[in-house]
Amino acid sequence: MTIKSRFKVLDNRLGVKASFLPIGVTIAGNPERLAFILHRITGIILVGFIAAHIISTNTLARGGWEAWIEEVRNLEGLNPISLLFIIAMGALSFHSINGIRLIMVEFLSLWIGRPEKPKPPYDPPSLKSFQRKAIYATFILALIAWVAIIYVMLTW
Repeated sequence: MTIKSRFKVLDNRLGVKASFLPIGVTIAGNPERLAFILHRITGIILVGFIAAHIISTNTLARGGWEAWIEEVRNLEGLNPISLLFIIAMGALSFHSINGIRLIMVEFLSLWIGRPEKPKPPYDPPSLKSFQRKAIYATFILALIAWVAIIYVMLTW
């Protein structure tokens, strides 16, 4: 008698695939999942940005002050490098604001709500309270911060 015949084996629907294909998971009406996915993606973007920034700064430092001035002049206006910088700043704005929200929820236990006995269909009590509004506020504040960063970058 095998283990499968003794126990009912539940199908792990997406399993590991969900980590590699996070967009495949339904996010309609689920802002928590969207915030989770965006936090991962923006984290990866920021790691790439920091690595590219360190490499480019080190290369320019070897070229001297003149190479640095010329590189800064190349960043004026809209070009592919400034577009990548704008994307990185959007990632920074969302990642930082969502990180502050996560610190408030996970470490300070704010907006969690009262525990309840789970009843199908399961709707977590933590998302019935202010936390869902905080997620929407995170999206809005990150978008406002990103627009402000773009305005400053393109007008100064």
